[in-house]
Amino acid sequence: MASELSSVEGVCEGDDCEANADLTFYVKEKKKLCHDCASKKECLGIARKGMPYLYCEKHDKHIDMYCKTHCVGLCVSCAVIDHHEKPCVRQDLEDAIMEIKAKLNILKKKAMEKLELCRVHGKHIRECRQSADEHLQSIKEKVDSVIEKAIASDKVREQEDTAKIDQEIDGKNQKLQEEIQKMQDKIRENDEERKKRHDENNTNADKRQEPIQNKQCELHADIQNIAQEIERKVGELEKSWQDDTKSTKTANQTLDNILEDDQNIVKDGHRVNTSVSDTLKKPLNEGEVKEINHIVSGVRFVKDAGREMMYDGRIDGFGGEWKLIDTINVTNDITYPIIVGCMDECNIIITDRLEGSLHTYMLNLNTKHTQRVVKFSNTSWVVSCAVLNDDKVVCGKAYRGSTGDSLNGRISVYDRRWKLINDVTIPRNTTNDFTRVDVTADQDGMIITAEEGQSKIYVINPADGKIMDTITCKKKICICDMLSSGHIIARPWPEDRRVLIIDREGAQREIPHSNVIRNVCIDPKTDDLYVVTSDEDIKTCVIDQVMSEGEMKKRRVAPFPLSTGMVEGPERRAHLLSSRVIMTSSGKMIACDGDNILVFKKLFSL
Repeated sequence: MASELSSVEGVCEGDDCEANADLTFYVKEKKKLCHDCASKKECLGIARKGMPYLYCEKHDKHIDMYCKTHCVGLCVSCAVIDHHEKPCVRQDLEDAIMEIKAKLNILKKKAMEKLELCRVHGKHIRECRQSADEHLQSIKEKVDSVIEKAIASDKVREQEDTAKIDQEIDGKNQKLQEEIQKMQDKIRENDEERKKRHDENNTNADKRQEPIQNKQCELHADIQNIAQEIERKVGELEKSWQDDTKSTKTANQTLDNILEDDQNIVKDGHRVNTSVSDTLKKPLNEGEVKEINHIVSGVRFVKDAGREMMYDGRIDGFGGEWKLIDTINVTNDITYPIIVGCMDECNIIITDRLEGSLHTYMLNLNTKHTQRVVKFSNTSWVVSCAVLNDDKVVCGKAYRGSTGDSLNGRISVYDRRWKLINDVTIPRNTTNDFTRVDVTADQDGMIITAEEGQSKIYVINPADGKIMDTITCKKKICICDMLSSGHIIARPWPEDRRVLIIDREGAQREIPHSNVIRNVCIDPKTDDLYVVTSDEDIKTCVIDQVMSEGEMKKRRVAPFPLSTGMVEGPERRAHLLSSRVIMTSSGKMIACDGDNILVFKKLFSL
């Protein structure tokens, strides 16, 4: 009689015996018996040292070998009959068990190491969330600090204005005290004037503070949107980390289970080796956590490049994705709109190209309301405008019927209510009947202007109209805008594949592009440079970024189709050359497709 499966689990299968300890499986009897039952039946339990429990049911013999090729245990008959030829590689069973155990123990060590990595990775994710929250909170605090200072400063101004009004009115009243009876009516009138002017002062202060408070709300909303996007991405990473941790723990438990029993090692060791190895090979997304930290650390409150009010900034410092956020159709009031400039964050200046009705309008982006501000004079119309430091507006105009040596009426200065203050005269450098003068303004409030297709740029003091400086360029140009450094942005005339950056001495730097550049846009906060190009048929307008932080950088911003109402290629070309693309202080990019005013904005994304 041969014995097998010493110390197996279960209940003794002897007659009327329920012993459940020290059981041995007897091969000949094919039963699990305790020691007493085996003695009664005179069963001989010959236990083989080290592995007394493995046997071959097929041949009813002990298993003492292992086939490495087929990953199965072998008795002598199996080895001689089924596994004696190549490719079978036979091995002593004890050696096989030790070898498989060694491999599985290595995997267990790797599993423990992976669990440690998971723990560290989870810590990094938590630190990422905390770091992002703290960083955004610091930005919010900076925003609040700047806004509070701006409001406090304006309130001081309000109080000073109130004090001046009181002082003025009280002075008048004091002079009238000598003739109290006669001057009672006058005093009453003055008191009424006091109230009216106080009301006006309060109203003006409210109007001044309203955009400041609106800016604060806008900045808070941008910060909140960024926080939501970060939370969404970190949540995805956290879910992936939890899944990785769970699968690694499962793999570790599987290894623990199989390593408890040599029979499981022989039976399932190879399969578990393969499945657990695949689980442990799956990489953690540590790189994404570092990328989020890198992107979030770049987010900042961008005030400006030195041109605007101190509070008038935006949340930027990220790559993001440009999206069309609004489309405003203005053709009910303006037949052929072209953008010629902007007054502020909300008000865009538009001229109608309709022949005989070349009026200029102001469009409020929030209310969508249009208001005519400059009437067509039969010979001249507005083609560009810029805001000066003293809240005045300067406009450059096109003109038919030019004569003489000077260009009078091509540059006009208006107040904020579009009342004409004065015209500025510059020399005439062309003999053409048609002339066009473009304008912009530098940080000192000087008017920068040039006649289209000429090489001279004039720096003019708007207070008296005097030419302070004349810059001679290397080639004929059309000026477009200004950098905070005082350098002038222009394009060659006629247009080609370059943008020119011209200093005050006339030296120039060229920014190239693969397509013909129709127009140029400057970000007033960062001095980033954008160009307007088109496809070959000029049916699609394309806006590309070509410079960031003073370095050339090519990036597609937004393509959009031009209006089908412009059927001729020359008409579409003229539209792109005439209609400017404007970047507002909040980072909105404003363009025109011939029918609609398009509003684009860069949105934070991970």
